[in-house]
Amino acid sequence: MRYVSPEGRLVSPEAAFADSPQAALWERIRESVDGGRFWSAVLVLLLTLTVARSTATVHWVDGIDVITWVALAGAILMGLLAFLPVREPISLGIGFLLAPIVAFAASWPQVHLHHPSDAVALQLINVWWQRINSGDAGSDTSFYLILICLLMWVTGAWLAWCVLRWRKPMLGLIPGGAAFATNVLNVPDEQNGYTLAMLVLTLALLLWTNYTGSIANAARASVKLTGDARWDFWESGLVAMAALIVLGIMLPPLSTSDRTLQVESGVFTSWAQLQQRLSHPGFLNNGKSTGVTGFTDDVRLTGTLQRTRDIVFTYQTTEYGGVKYFRGVNATMTLNRAWSYPASSASDGLRQRLAKNEPFTYGEDYEKLALGGIQVRMLRPPIHDTDVLFYPGQLYKIDRVAMGTQVPTEVGQSALMYTVDRLSSIQPATSSGTYVATVEYSTATVTDLQGAGSQYPEWVGPYGALPPEGYRSPSVLERIHKLAEQIVSKAHATTPYDQASAIEAYLRDPQNFTYSLEAPTPTGRDPIDYFLFDSHKGYCEFFATAMGDMMRSLGVPTRLVNGFGPGTYDNQTQQFVVRGEDAHTWVEVYFPRYGWIPFEPTADNLTFYHTIPRGTTGPVCLRDEGCETPTGGGTTPGGKPTLPAGITRGEQENTGTTIGGIHVSAVDATTIMRIVGGLVALLLLLLVAATRYLRPRSVMAVWKRTLTLSGLAGAERRPGETPLELGRRLKRTFPETAEPVSALADGFVVAAYAPPEVASTTRNSVMEAWTLLRPMLLRRVFRRLRPSRP
Repeated sequence: MRYVSPEGRLVSPEAAFADSPQAALWERIRESVDGGRFWSAVLVLLLTLTVARSTATVHWVDGIDVITWVALAGAILMGLLAFLPVREPISLGIGFLLAPIVAFAASWPQVHLHHPSDAVALQLINVWWQRINSGDAGSDTSFYLILICLLMWVTGAWLAWCVLRWRKPMLGLIPGGAAFATNVLNVPDEQNGYTLAMLVLTLALLLWTNYTGSIANAARASVKLTGDARWDFWESGLVAMAALIVLGIMLPPLSTSDRTLQVESGVFTSWAQLQQRLSHPGFLNNGKSTGVTGFTDDVRLTGTLQRTRDIVFTYQTTEYGGVKYFRGVNATMTLNRAWSYPASSASDGLRQRLAKNEPFTYGEDYEKLALGGIQVRMLRPPIHDTDVLFYPGQLYKIDRVAMGTQVPTEVGQSALMYTVDRLSSIQPATSSGTYVATVEYSTATVTDLQGAGSQYPEWVGPYGALPPEGYRSPSVLERIHKLAEQIVSKAHATTPYDQASAIEAYLRDPQNFTYSLEAPTPTGRDPIDYFLFDSHKGYCEFFATAMGDMMRSLGVPTRLVNGFGPGTYDNQTQQFVVRGEDAHTWVEVYFPRYGWIPFEPTADNLTFYHTIPRGTTGPVCLRDEGCETPTGGGTTPGGKPTLPAGITRGEQENTGTTIGGIHVSAVDATTIMRIVGGLVALLLLLLVAATRYLRPRSVMAVWKRTLTLSGLAGAERRPGETPLELGRRLKRTFPETAEPVSALADGFVVAAYAPPEVASTTRNSVMEAWTLLRPMLLRRVFRRLRPSRP
């Protein structure tokens, strides 16, 4: 079929529409892609995928897997707009307007799950605005999913636009780099593969963008680059990439301190920290409290909590064999349905100033106390309690000028303090930095505690009773007391220790209670009453409060402690890492002659919190024997427990198996990372060697490479065959190589057999012929090596 053009010429169907807008648009896209941006687009998509999958792996909130498609959609859309001849304000406006729409649409399943009454309509905007202003959004995981989807859209869209339209990859990497650093710095587990991918892809993108930009600049300046110039560029890039991988991944840390934490900046804050800030008055709310895990000076039962993964401090132990629960404040006051550290302690409590490394003198001496050392490196002091010094056990001395405070007591007050309910740093005024505390911990056995009796000193009297008014209603207090009596009666517990153990076991039994951060209390109900008799689920504050109430209802001196659990052990840095989510509340019961003994009532269905072992094994530094310096205690100098008893959260270690007398241990993620990084670096170095081999510097070397590649392609040189004969056979075997083969063979003959003054004139022509022939022979080699299809 033919068409008549406007000028009356007969043309083909394709040519008839050659000047149409569709054809012009398609030609523009082809020109853009042909300009080296196709591979740039591939690298953009791979980087976007890496950042999104890294964020999804952390699992900040439920339903987060959808962010991968959100990020890719943003990258694809803005990539297409970057290729199209659309004005920049319009393209950026489209991406900006679509961002919240796509984020909300992707999060809709989780939004609908948390808010079934929400309907897709314009009034939904007003509903969510009210939730943000009231502070309800601060405890809503679907709200944070919307924010993360928004960030992932920006990550993919901004990277695609900056690389493909502006050719500024460093600018485009800012959102993705911040998100990736947040993941790695806060939750490094399972990030090794993504770290390697991010490293390689980022460097590849920078190299490729620089390379294509140099080519474009040379073309605009009418400068012709030789083939060697291009090969030199990529060879240098491959060497730099291999060296960076070796330095960044393969080499061990220069010390056992966590350098990652030292370089962490405020830009790379976690989403968990954002949740915590949203919960404070003045930031998108009207002061309504919302729940996040973290340290406070009271025991709040606020309903649902969200985990905060920001790192608070790290620590190492020195011959410490006690439980690694870090005391912050002792909650002793019961008022308005909550335990708390009395605010009046600062003015009415007993205070004692401690000089650096000065042993603390208590009003009572206890038996079977051992000494241990703890080195703490405080990175983020808790908000509103920046001066609190955290330590396990009972304080003996600390290498800072500090202030110890005991809560006010109505009876039995003496000049000496019986306990330190809060330890504050004075010089410096904040707990930030590193400090070393020598602490005491009890080695009393079960038999010792059972025989401690109930002859309590006068000063602990207020710890053994609940107030009849101002705390809970009389009916709720009566139900709690009856439950406590039923538990101890069923367990045949007669001593205070047996009673405490029975109540602890009752609360920890997964058939009775379940640990959960989602513990809402119906309006008008007492939280502990609802927890004990209806919901049977909650977090550590619920369990500790329930045990504290029951123990005091039985007349046993009890207090709660707010602080942090043991955290997780980092094999790379050989230290424990404590995060906001490790904030914990536990119970301490007073025993004559032995002091305050910790108990763990929190249910163990998540294997986070274990019962606290009694006694000790191995040599310890006992105060009863006059020991003043720790010399033993069931731990190694690095702080890693050597005994399985009492292993707490994050301390489990895979010791491997033994096969045929050979010990085979599990390969951890760090080892796999180093193996993969080494293989990638080796591959890059092999590519460098290959490129160097394919760039000979002399005519004779060019001829040798030609013989090698032609032989690999299936045309080996025959015995007695001259260079010209081989050239003619290669032209027949590989027709596309006719021109460069002829030039190369003729030039080689002249260079090999002509006088020196004539031979030297052929080098440039041979090198140009080799530049053309090399990719042709390589394609033939790869085609021959490719498995044939059946």
